[in-house]
Amino acid sequence: MSNPRLAAYLGLEREMLALDAAGDPLADQLRDAMDPLWYALTDEEHARLDARLVMDVCSPAMTVPIGEGFFAPPLQATPLTPKSGPLYVQDWGCAT
Repeated sequence: MSNPRLAAYLGLEREMLALDAAGDPLADQLRDAMDPLWYALTDEEHARLDARLVMDVCSPAMTVPIGEGFFAPPLQATPLTPKSGPLYVQDWGCAT
């Protein structure tokens, strides 16, 4: 990310959301402390941040019915048999 202020805001926001999810009252203090950083961002950066959809992926509301065929047993791999002797490579190319 090329903008250090935006990167700092996003990092602090992640920490604030984690504290808030844990019910820690420090989340509100961190949110208030982030205000000067928010006001230092450009209108374009505000629009980018406001357009995001922030979801709590740990929420039980995020469960999705997937049906029975979703999990399949692993494919049976063909066992490798070592070959004796040299290995010849044809049409070998070199990326330049």
